[in-house]
Amino acid sequence: MCKYNQYHYWENLLANKKDLWASSLTPIKTAHEILFVNTAIIDYHRNTLDNNWACYPDVKSVLGFIQYIQLPLAFYYTLNASDDTLAFPVCSSQEFIAYIQNSGSIHAQTMESAIWELNTYWDLDSAACLVKLKDFCRHFNAFWNRNTEILHIGIFASTYEIAHYLLDNSEFPEVMEEDIGLTAVQLFEMCKNFYHDRLLQKNFVNILNHKIGCVV
Repeated sequence: MCKYNQYHYWENLLANKKDLWASSLTPIKTAHEILFVNTAIIDYHRNTLDNNWACYPDVKSVLGFIQYIQLPLAFYYTLNASDDTLAFPVCSSQEFIAYIQNSGSIHAQTMESAIWELNTYWDLDSAACLVKLKDFCRHFNAFWNRNTEILHIGIFASTYEIAHYLLDNSEFPEVMEEDIGLTAVQLFEMCKNFYHDRLLQKNFVNILNHKIGCVV
């Protein structure tokens, strides 16, 4: 069984205070295989904005992060509308699904189905898994894009994909450039340099978190 498909693997990382929302699980060895993840939880009633970028070594590590970490965090927050804090449910997927089923939420079936859907991706090869994950995120983001609350997950297979996403989804590119402090040319140059600049590889996620921020 893939190590990323085990709840205890992720529980151990959390117990050792590994920042799973901001850094790679392992030192970058092959930069071209790195995947980037952007997650956001926005709640206007509770004045919550939790947005993070992270990078992971391969698609199965991203799958594990979404199934065992991000979805439980986002769903637990959604199910506890009276709590302003973000908390992670320390339990297995089966236990968390039972919690969802007993919550009385009108979205309980949708939440449960999302977790079980991800569980079907583990036997796929990397290319097929990435296609499925990106499609999952599109549907997930569309469903949870609400007037009062937004749950968002974005997966990017390269630095260039991030740059294109930013430019393609910006109505006013000059405003985007001012916000991030980089021109489009500088942004693409940074994305290109990532693949051969060790220092940039170590700092790229921090740049994403501090310059790019929320892309919802």
